[in-house]
Amino acid sequence: MTEPEIVLEGRTEHRLPPAKEGRSEKQLERHGKGPADRAHRSAFHNPAMADCRTRSVLLMDYMLDDEWFNKPKIYTIDALCATGSRINRWLSELPKEKANRLQITGADLDQEALEYAQQNCPGVEFRNEDSRQVLLSSGWQWVDIDPFGSPVPFLDSAMQSSARRAVMEITATDTAALTGSSARACLRRYGAKIRTDQMAHDSALRLLMATVARTAAQHDRCIIPLLSSWDSHHIRVSVKVHRSIQAANVLEDQLGWRVAMPTVEELQASCDAGLHPQGSEGEQPFCLLPFSHPIRRDDKRISGPLWTGPLFDQNVLASMTVERAVALCGEMAEPAVRHWVDEAELATVPSLIITDMLPKFCEVTGPPKIVELVTGLKEAGYKAAVARWGAPAIRTDAPWPIVLKTTEACFD
Repeated sequence: MTEPEIVLEGRTEHRLPPAKEGRSEKQLERHGKGPADRAHRSAFHNPAMADCRTRSVLLMDYMLDDEWFNKPKIYTIDALCATGSRINRWLSELPKEKANRLQITGADLDQEALEYAQQNCPGVEFRNEDSRQVLLSSGWQWVDIDPFGSPVPFLDSAMQSSARRAVMEITATDTAALTGSSARACLRRYGAKIRTDQMAHDSALRLLMATVARTAAQHDRCIIPLLSSWDSHHIRVSVKVHRSIQAANVLEDQLGWRVAMPTVEELQASCDAGLHPQGSEGEQPFCLLPFSHPIRRDDKRISGPLWTGPLFDQNVLASMTVERAVALCGEMAEPAVRHWVDEAELATVPSLIITDMLPKFCEVTGPPKIVELVTGLKEAGYKAAVARWGAPAIRTDAPWPIVLKTTEACFD
């Protein structure tokens, strides 16, 4: 084995194979910002997932204090661990008494990557086997699935082998399929159609959550969302999973559709189902509909079926403070949780509004300043927060006419 390169991520030193010779400065710069380039190193490592790994540490720290896990040992698997970056950070950055509770297994088909993983995480069991076989070998309480592409091939094994109470963190990097850009792949892998519009990434999150929920229901389990995020090239959801035939039987209550430019009847159905703020009237860009609402599958305004329930747990979001992130994961952790706490009180509100949409629906010359819009909505007596999103956006429980009125007031 060649002399490893030491990389600092969070507060953790990580050993990696050295970067290959002949890589340009532009290639090296891109490698840290987007999807990992498999040609960069002889073993896979994705520096663009650093924020994702930070949130995984924070979520695990929170959940190990929760009543959800009442046993001394937590059987944990990183099912596609590569060089062990995530495991290394769990063990290095969690408080020692919590890290000691983890009984961790890592799996990967890349033997060289596992050799570096063993250097990074001595004492951890690593298995050079198909992750699906390793998943089926035990009852796991914490499962992390972070593939190169779609997680769908691994979900059935993960659900089948999960403990009665578990947490699953699931990443998808096939965003072209999930956002509907690759329509055939979307239908083939996820059984849905997604409209390629400004809400496509929110639809992608809800589609991945729906896929996880349906797989859980097939094994008499249900999910409770904890976190969800879209970061550049990947979509990630974190959920509680537990056995409940009763909850699995009513999965459809959490599924539905997104419709663009809804009719009056569709808006009313959305409001009646609690999926849209009461009092929303007039022309508006989107709303969610319950699964029972009749739709035409050839209607190009429709995306789905999607998860229409909450995407977050309020208490988990409230725990994602910058202070806690820096204390556990170091000074560079702040971007990983920026704005997350602000959204906590809106965790169950499905209304996401991208501010670039607003000029199409009111008499303004451009999108409002996002902080002014949030302040105006709060002064009007509604909840509102800047959303942590890939485009300027807010979450609010304000009816659509109030949002438009407040937008226009930002230009007075």
